Amino acid sequence: MRVHHSKSRIRAAALVSIGAIALAGCSATSDANEPEPESESTDASGALAAAEEFLQPWAVESDKDLLIDEPLDEPVEEGAQIVYLDVGTPVSAVMWENLQAPAELLGIDLERVETGRDAQSINSAMNTVVELEPDGVINITLDPVFFESQIAQLEEMGAPIASGSIVNSTEFGLPEAFNGAEWMRINGEALAAAAIMRSGGAEEFVFYNVPEFPFSALELEGAEAKMEELCPSCTMRVVDIPIAELGSTAADRVVSDLQSNPDTEYFIAAVDEVQIGLPQRISLAGLDVGGIAMWPAPPNYEQIANGEQDATLAVDLNLMMWTVLDQLLREMAGQSYEWPDVATRASTITHVIDQESAPANASEGYVSIPDYQDRFAENWLVG
Repeated sequence: MRVHHSKSRIRAAALVSIGAIALAGCSATSDANEPEPESESTDASGALAAAEEFLQPWAVESDKDLLIDEPLDEPVEEGAQIVYLDVGTPVSAVMWENLQAPAELLGIDLERVETGRDAQSINSAMNTVVELEPDGVINITLDPVFFESQIAQLEEMGAPIASGSIVNSTEFGLPEAFNGAEWMRINGEALAAAAIMRSGGAEEFVFYNVPEFPFSALELEGAEAKMEELCPSCTMRVVDIPIAELGSTAADRVVSDLQSNPDTEYFIAAVDEVQIGLPQRISLAGLDVGGIAMWPAPPNYEQIANGEQDATLAVDLNLMMWTVLDQLLREMAGQSYEWPDVATRASTITHVIDQESAPANASEGYVSIPDYQDRFAENWLVG
């Protein structure tokens, strides 16, 4: 199944045709200096152009640098124990796998602790982490509010926590995540701009929010702001997808929503796990609605390569996990570092991917810096 977006393509073609007719008609007007009233097509055309311009950093391949590109003061001690907090989503499993290569390169021991998704499970899991007495902890997406007491215990034993996709780490005395609140907002802006551009100037959108992920609300915030800026006449509904449905019934919930709201032309999702298996369900339901999301897993890349899923705001998960580990190593060594500006961080790690630019290796996914492993090895004084 291909994602057709027939309404959007017709609209985009109409914009070109109307623009040509308008230009041809200028010579026939009685008063060439009289301003033309702004039309809906002009508004849509302007939104498309503005969206494309805004997206340039996310759409153009260019030379990129590591976010922290300086060597460690000394090599990492072999056998250092690092705990990875697994929140149980498909992307979390991918991130765990992405840590295996750098762990082997450094000779460190990785321990995987599954946290569960409710307060009691998280508390129990974090007590296990404290008992392990690790040298450091990597946390992706788990809100520190659920394990504040264990943060104090880990700090007491000198075990820092490096975070990814955490928007409030500094509120709990943790190091700032490279992809914190402002990073999430700006990527939300990129999602909105991409939705306008790829839909050909649609005006009826929906945002599928995952309320359990703090970053999801910030992506939504950024998307709403950019949508209002680029297309004031557009509307964007918000529908919540519970985290428990990711990897199971999320696609069914989306199809049900689209059936109940037939005017919806394009959707945005906070996480691409919402789209796993979705194209087939959309096709079976007789719908013709495409969308874009963030945080793709291998099945998303496969769907895009097959022309089933329209696009994704791809995150280089390998570069992300090596970067979070790099931050943790510097925290463990007490070495200072500084993140670049938010726009640089966002456009370095993320990229708009469609069928033409889909990675050949879905398991590897989007690669932002081809020689990143060699660069990290040099900075980590390995080899």
